[in-house]
Amino acid sequence: MKKYFFIVCFLCFCHHFVAQKIINNPDCVANNISGSVTKIELTDKETILHLHIRGNLGGWIAIPKETYIENSGDGEKRLYITKTEGITLTGRNYFTNSDEKRFKLYFPPLPKEIKQINYGESNVGGNWFIYKLDLTKDGKNFITKNNKPFVIGNPMPDKITITKTNNKNLDIKTLNTSDLPKDFFGNWYDKYGTLLMITTPDYIVSDNRIKYYLNIEKIGTHKYKILTTSNAIEILSLDDETITIRTNRLLSLHKKKNKQKVPDFIKGKWTHWDGVKEITITDDYFYNNDKDYHGAYRETIKNKIDWIASSDNKEIFWFVLYHQGDYNIYFIKKINDEYVLQPRGFADAKYIKN
Repeated sequence: MKKYFFIVCFLCFCHHFVAQKIINNPDCVANNISGSVTKIELTDKETILHLHIRGNLGGWIAIPKETYIENSGDGEKRLYITKTEGITLTGRNYFTNSDEKRFKLYFPPLPKEIKQINYGESNVGGNWFIYKLDLTKDGKNFITKNNKPFVIGNPMPDKITITKTNNKNLDIKTLNTSDLPKDFFGNWYDKYGTLLMITTPDYIVSDNRIKYYLNIEKIGTHKYKILTTSNAIEILSLDDETITIRTNRLLSLHKKKNKQKVPDFIKGKWTHWDGVKEITITDDYFYNNDKDYHGAYRETIKNKIDWIASSDNKEIFWFVLYHQGDYNIYFIKKINDEYVLQPRGFADAKYIKN
């Protein structure tokens, strides 16, 4: 027992030692990327940049091997990329099932005293760059005489701002998703048993869209404002079974825990109406055999099932799938007594069970 306790303590110590600093939604002076850096992890062993990039379906992006970071303005040696996660290094990465990609880029560790870095690509034919990416998160490097952030080019996403009130007891602070109450996460339904929202620590699904967290602020007891990549959500009340939220409308919902597995009648092969493309569903994966779809795929795509939820009447199922940094939604709906499988955003892409 003592040996086990010692091992646990040692592992916790090692984790604490390696994980030095995390900067969420860092600011920058200028950039030309079609998205944002959502997080930077600084450890003794590596520097990790989390990126969220938008594009057009059928388009592509590439991360060249010459990608680097450097201490901003000091002319120090460039630190070149060591590996990637959620995207391949060098080759083309197509926007196939979604118009956005989320991935990580790994670099050697930075000296602790560095406060700003540049990101660039020593790449013939065009570069992405980010100038003066802030590692301090105190904003001192980005304030003008008018006390406003100095941002040019394509800025990072705006954060939620809250008007100050006379209530001195109001606790307003920026949070991470780990600071949200556990009661917030789950499947949320209206009074008719219609599934309207899924909430997880990684994303929110509502209005048939996956929404990622940009900023979270606590504005009172069980009250929060959440800025997502699609809209702002205000939580007005929350307990272990009910929530009241305000987006473009006011909603009161009740929660059910996510214990659902893939029903047996859904498992197996689904064929597209063109008779060529196929999707095979198992307990854990969607296997998309779309080799003839505009030549976009060269092999079967293995999509991990991240989340499953359904309406109370089982006439619609939501599947959240994960593949190489992307989350996508597939729906299975009962239409005229027959279930139809359809990916979100593709009205004509309908699959019928064999």
